Amino acid sequence: MPKHQPTAAQAARNDTRSGGKYTTALRARQATTKTPGTHVLQFLAERSGNLHQLVGGIAAALAHSGQRVLLLQEVADYWELAFIRRGRKKPQPVASPEPETIVLWESPSDRGTLARHTCMWETRGKARPTRGFPERDRSLLQAAVNAARPDYDLIVLMPYGGWAYPVREAATTFVALGEVDDFPHTDCRVFLPESREERGVPLSPEQSAAVLRDRCLSFLFNHLPVPLDGLIWQSQRKLPVDAAYLAAIDRDMDRVGLRPLGWVTHERWPAPYQQLPEPEQLQDPGFVQPYRPIAARLRTAIDSRPARASQLATS
Repeated sequence: MPKHQPTAAQAARNDTRSGGKYTTALRARQATTKTPGTHVLQFLAERSGNLHQLVGGIAAALAHSGQRVLLLQEVADYWELAFIRRGRKKPQPVASPEPETIVLWESPSDRGTLARHTCMWETRGKARPTRGFPERDRSLLQAAVNAARPDYDLIVLMPYGGWAYPVREAATTFVALGEVDDFPHTDCRVFLPESREERGVPLSPEQSAAVLRDRCLSFLFNHLPVPLDGLIWQSQRKLPVDAAYLAAIDRDMDRVGLRPLGWVTHERWPAPYQQLPEPEQLQDPGFVQPYRPIAARLRTAIDSRPARASQLATS
């Protein structure tokens, strides 16, 4: 709990000094000081290698706005590597890595904080009798989430492997990330040898939106229904359309139930690959500024409804 801030019970006792019933004052104070529950957010994407900078920028923007944000990263699956047999040598077990917490940025004026916690999420036992995959125990992940809830407003799950699989036993909110390599604004493009240029039939914003959903979000159809609370796009090059065209695409996404939260464009591929930005970048207001509008819309989207209780389900 932050220092120098009275609890509801302390404030209620102060209220009763001038007369009044303590229980009534306590209920009134609890109603006025009640804060929303901690949200556990998972970003879903077909490929995650080039999206770490986007996630780090959004998390930093939330922290710079006064939120306490924790990036909960899964370390490499050492348990799986430990029992791979190599030739005839007896496999040597590998010690599990110790959990580590690093504060990436902390506001000197308010409670805004950005931290990263790395730990193992699961352990694996023996294979099932039906020769299936080894049994998975994710109690480590649930324990890490429960331990972080009192100290953070938002916990962002970052799996070690792919980001296409929902972590239903821990996440309470899901946001899809669409990575756009070649923006679909024309169709049937052909190369003209005389002018050495490509020409194609222009697509309407609604047609472009349909192509984007098919290219970037088709991986979601491989799982049980996932309740998405937003959609964020990232392009690795300058978009060939104007703001009005993008606004029409967002309206079509909203029409089919996908809440658009914004677009991010980069002049080149984010580097380094599959790594968060350096702490110096996360502390730089100039780096964080482009992500502020998306972070504000994201916070509004996940705060517009109460935090869902995590339900254990298989994906």
